[in-house]
Amino acid sequence: MGAALKAHAAWLVNALSIGRNPLRRPIDRVAAGLTLLLLMAAMIAIPVSGLFAESMHRDLSERAEHAAASSRPVNAVVATTPSLSIPVSEVYSQDSVSSTAVVEWRNGLHEQRSRVQVPSSAQVGDTVPVWIDQQGNRVPPPPDSRSVAASAVFAALLLLVVLEIGSFTLISAVQAGARRIGMQAWAREWDYVQGGGTWSQR
Repeated sequence: MGAALKAHAAWLVNALSIGRNPLRRPIDRVAAGLTLLLLMAAMIAIPVSGLFAESMHRDLSERAEHAAASSRPVNAVVATTPSLSIPVSEVYSQDSVSSTAVVEWRNGLHEQRSRVQVPSSAQVGDTVPVWIDQQGNRVPPPPDSRSVAASAVFAALLLLVVLEIGSFTLISAVQAGARRIGMQAWAREWDYVQGGGTWSQR
């Protein structure tokens, strides 16, 4: 790996150097220039992803604050016997047990019902917390600070991976295309020399 990187760096230096080199063709300079630009883009992608994470965290935090301000938790009463939400045959541990039940809560004079996830040990009459909006309808609970941070970091890492993969994929495509063009040029030149012509050193 280290030897390959050294060889690649040497190729970039030779391709971009000012000195005359009879083995270097114009396509080599073009490929090296594009490679250098793409490498710079790959490096710039790191701070860009950091700024994206900061912006995403700020935006998600504002949304979480708005969700928390426009909703509130209430105690809902379990109205039906909980039932497993996954087949018993697929339960491998007590932690994986997931049950749902219909629960009821009141919002002013109105009574609301919904099926929600409850502990497997819940019984009819037990209370479970649910979040409702200003109209009394059930809504997802607002994300906490850890969830917001995790979402921002995941989004930034995903962006970074996409940008890095895209940059190095383009580098590989550019260099593969340059090698193909160079080999075709060498083949034409060699055929010309074999036919009695003079090598142009281009």
